[in-house]
Amino acid sequence: MEDVISREQSLTLSRRTLTAADLAEWPDAALDGAGQLEDAHVFTGSSSAETRPLKLKQFIFTDSRDPSKDCECIGLSADGRLLAASFQSSDVLVWRVSDGLLVQRLHYQGHTDDVRALSFSPIDYTLVSGSLDRTAIVWDARRGRVLLRLEGHRGRVSSIAYAHHGAIIATGSAGVDRSVKIWDASSGACLHSLRVDEDTYKLAFSPDSSYLCVELKTSCIAYDIRTYASTIMLQQLAGEALFSSMSYQGDRIVTCPLSDLEQVKIWNATTGEELLTIDHPMKLSRPVAFSPDGAEMVAACEADMTAVTYDSRTGRLRHVFKLTKPVDSVMYSSDGYYVAFGASGGSHVELYDAKSGMFLAKFDGREEAGLILEVQFLSGSHTLITQFERGPLLLCNVQDVLRIR
Repeated sequence: MEDVISREQSLTLSRRTLTAADLAEWPDAALDGAGQLEDAHVFTGSSSAETRPLKLKQFIFTDSRDPSKDCECIGLSADGRLLAASFQSSDVLVWRVSDGLLVQRLHYQGHTDDVRALSFSPIDYTLVSGSLDRTAIVWDARRGRVLLRLEGHRGRVSSIAYAHHGAIIATGSAGVDRSVKIWDASSGACLHSLRVDEDTYKLAFSPDSSYLCVELKTSCIAYDIRTYASTIMLQQLAGEALFSSMSYQGDRIVTCPLSDLEQVKIWNATTGEELLTIDHPMKLSRPVAFSPDGAEMVAACEADMTAVTYDSRTGRLRHVFKLTKPVDSVMYSSDGYYVAFGASGGSHVELYDAKSGMFLAKFDGREEAGLILEVQFLSGSHTLITQFERGPLLLCNVQDVLRIR
């Protein structure tokens, strides 16, 4: 079966051509720079401690003009069809995920310094990029044109989020600026500027686009988008690093402090009321996240090298995942069937059945890859994309692994 799947993958790549339909949709598409197949280092077995290697292929994505450059940021379209990335440059590359075709290189009249943040519109293929040049640019990814230039930050633009209705964009700056700006996505007008006291780590709109969640180093603040007033500020210990994640439904926020003195807590995202403290016998740590249906939350436990899920309403323990290394990142598939953990201090991803807690597979990166920076499932699919500290992006099809396992 492994040979059959590998041949299928190689055959798909060998038949990759630029058709008239491709060029009609993507006039700047090019075979040069397309994603390539390489042997994947995938292992499966009855547990993470007892595995056997699988003979599979995986897609790798690099900037073909300088493959030695590392990926700084990625963005995924809402429909899961497109992958955007930037590799230590002012250019943004956009690929079609199904066959790895490079459909666009965004650079003309673009940034003058490296790109550090990317976000697709939730309603089309408009893409926003944030850069060290202190600007954000709204692109027509299909035609490769600059639509809007968002100027006003005094420091690098390090985080971007689109509201779910697609009408507004939020950008966060770090360094000397430390502000969050709200922009009209149609006109590029700056609607409001929020002053924050720390670098912005992450921005996320609620599903109804009514409030914006801003994750800072030591706190998490929610702002009402109609009034721009701060509605809640979550901070467990003053001056201590705090990690947070909003539920997919936007009704709750889970926080995890770095300090050993506090536990993981779940809060009402509207009122700031503390709803639940997770009572685990050992200190839980980041990463923390909700499952797509909001029924459970997951957190890591470095003390015994596990990750655990708890019922997010009752606080009842659900599953314990026995990992081979501590983890820095976690991601559920959109259907909630699988959960992937990115190892800290190592370049592999461990995949588990989210419903049973059963180990499914381990995906190893290249030896030189370094730390895992981000792990994501493509929307509506079981395809896993991993961004490493060094080297190319790796894309693995979970279904291929499950066909063999």
